[in-house]
Amino acid sequence: MCTISWFYEVDKYHVFFNRDEQKTRASARPPESISENGVVALMPIDPVGGGSWISTNSAGCTLALLNFYQGLLPKGKLVSRGRIIRRLCTSKNGEEIEAELALLTLQKFAPFTLLLFETGGDKRVTTWRWTGRALELGYSESPLISSAKYYSEVQAARLERYQKLIARKKNNTAEDFCRLHRDHGDKPSAFSFCMHREDASTVSFSHIEVGNTRTLFRYQTGAPCEQRASVESALRLAQ
Repeated sequence: MCTISWFYEVDKYHVFFNRDEQKTRASARPPESISENGVVALMPIDPVGGGSWISTNSAGCTLALLNFYQGLLPKGKLVSRGRIIRRLCTSKNGEEIEAELALLTLQKFAPFTLLLFETGGDKRVTTWRWTGRALELGYSESPLISSAKYYSEVQAARLERYQKLIARKKNNTAEDFCRLHRDHGDKPSAFSFCMHREDASTVSFSHIEVGNTRTLFRYQTGAPCEQRASVESALRLAQ
């Protein structure tokens, strides 16, 4: 249950992420700094699994992970998928991520989709999808939607709103995307971008802006429709 969208400008990219969770799950901690091998990363921490669903680093790489509920669940005791982001968060490029993924015993993880955003000329978003049987490499277009319930209906509803609010317009801004992630359509529901169900809801909103010299990570706890104050963290990119 999550939705991610993004867009590239000439000299930067933006990533927007609504994290949807059960209301009984403990709240995540705002982005924290992690340093390894000369790379500094920022990521919120899920206290349940000790990992995260999104990170960005001083090499200009942003990673995001969504659950892939349509995959095949491996047998046996599973490790939190958030640990994947924790392991990969200081990677400098797709080649390093590819090498690290090859070292993982993927059968210990439930299916997921991992996205990589990078600075530079190539604006394609590399995607690795663990189906529970195989790791598939591909590319994704904005937005990407994950849902454990009513997947077809949720995807159709959110794609319709994306078309209306973003795709049909020219020169969209970051605020247009922030507005999209606050959107309820006709009313707050399981199908709206800002998701509200009796048992679950959107519990945080992330906006990552990566330019040529620095990264800004704006993190809001709670549903984005509440428009609470964000915690803003900055990273200087390695030159």
